[in-house]
Amino acid sequence: MGLASADEGTGVPTPRVSVCIPAYEAEPYIATTLRCILADTSPSVEVVVLDNASTDGTSALVEAIGDPRVRLLHNDATLSLPDNWNRVVELSTAPLVKIVCADDLVHPSAVARQAALLEADARLAVVASRRHLLDDGGQVLAANTGLRGLVGRYTGRQVVARVVRNGGNPIGESSAVMFRRRDFDAVGGFDGSLVFPMDLDLWVKLLAYGDFLGMPETLAAFRASANSASSQRLRSQYEEQLTLTRRLASDPYWRVGRRDKLLSHLGAPMAKLRRELLFTASRWSHRGALQHLLPTTDTEWLRDFAGPPGLPPLHP
Repeated sequence: MGLASADEGTGVPTPRVSVCIPAYEAEPYIATTLRCILADTSPSVEVVVLDNASTDGTSALVEAIGDPRVRLLHNDATLSLPDNWNRVVELSTAPLVKIVCADDLVHPSAVARQAALLEADARLAVVASRRHLLDDGGQVLAANTGLRGLVGRYTGRQVVARVVRNGGNPIGESSAVMFRRRDFDAVGGFDGSLVFPMDLDLWVKLLAYGDFLGMPETLAAFRASANSASSQRLRSQYEEQLTLTRRLASDPYWRVGRRDKLLSHLGAPMAKLRRELLFTASRWSHRGALQHLLPTTDTEWLRDFAGPPGLPPLHP
């Protein structure tokens, strides 16, 4: 199914998908992120970049793109992360939404493929793909990760049971996910009371409005920055994740079973260990100790986009 539609009377394509990029001090990566998104030549995709009062060259790089599908907006003052993410979605205009962090990557076909699935089935609320995990320089730390036990179609209750059992975020980061704007508005957007797992918290809330579809393809890449690997930060993230997991396990709406609750006591520490190992690998890779960790044909699409930061923008 194509993405294009037209506004009656003008003939101008109406955006069917909004790719929302909340950007703050994103100069090293924003051009690369936009290149991979704009490699999809569909005119019915809008890219909304919200510069959160950056002091670097983020806005200048976005302006240099020169693609009419890109809308660059600014906050007068720096908003909190949850407020900035909510704001960029509020500024979007399409019925389908994909949020991509300013240093993440998506496969050029990701938007069209995920949108086609949602448009073809009104009973779907969330579609997600698998993703690669990268270091700051674009080296692959882990290939084809995520969606363990969630490839295929599942009800919201089935997904929440898997989330509780996993103890982490088996669905993945925002760059791997697409959802409906109407559902986002219905749940009130991101809840900033728990910042680290606020994306997973949103995915779960959206699943009260429909099913989940996990795609077997790897259509996104998430950077695990070496600068985010402090033990204090990881401990805080773990505590927030535990809080969300316990909240879901005790919510009568989701009816999480006793077995899943028991398994979460093992899943949560394992999820924490996996994250610590990932950021440890990112630190070593950042120091040049690791090179080309997982060369595989599954990562070939990254070669045009994931290399050294600061690549020139792609012009239409």
